[in-house]
Amino acid sequence: MKHREFFYVGEPVPELNEQEHEAFLMNIQKSILLSLEKRNLLTPSQRERCLIELEKRQSSNLKKRNTLRARAGQGKEQCDE
Repeated sequence: MKHREFFYVGEPVPELNEQEHEAFLMNIQKSILLSLEKRNLLTPSQRERCLIELEKRQSSNLKKRNTLRARAGQGKEQCDE
């Protein structure tokens, strides 16, 4: 495979917000793990363990966001009374 370099010459690239781009970032991380496994830098069991950790982190973040949303909703109701 030929090595290529790319230079971005357009507008500044926006930062990827973890909350807004969660699915995209998760797919990038999974792709990296698969690539490492393909190049024999990671065993299948190591890849699986990493995927489990990623899914744990994702579900933990989801729970935190839901809790924050619930709290924000409760505060709004109290203000309306």
